[in-house]
Amino acid sequence: MTQHTLFVCILCCSSEIDQQQTTSNAGQVLFEHLSQSFASSDSCEAIRLHPVRCLGACSHACVVAFAAPNKLVFILSKLSATHSVPDLLQFSGQYVACSGGKVPFQERPDAIKKGIHAVLPPLPIEPKRWALQCEHLSP
Repeated sequence: MTQHTLFVCILCCSSEIDQQQTTSNAGQVLFEHLSQSFASSDSCEAIRLHPVRCLGACSHACVVAFAAPNKLVFILSKLSATHSVPDLLQFSGQYVACSGGKVPFQERPDAIKKGIHAVLPPLPIEPKRWALQCEHLSP
């Protein structure tokens, strides 16, 4: 089975969270909300939630990325740490179900449509195979 991953930048800061006077970064708040929602959702079993320290789009916080071998990579930005969670859950199921990760635009939830930062082409092969091929090429 293909491993799907949702990367969440936990260092992202946004004024939305700052206004709530919390000590956590918006990215950390988003990750915690997603963790709770994924734990109670059957449809998210196929996606691994993975915190990362930076996705390089700091001025566009909050930032996440959906990735899987042989699927488009979606980088989403300017997400609400609190309000985008239902849309991210819905898109998680769509991303897993769609061949090549090509979720039709009109079927994507609003936060996903508005949050597209970049869509990258898929890696052509499974990462394990790629690592083995690279080892073979090493001197």
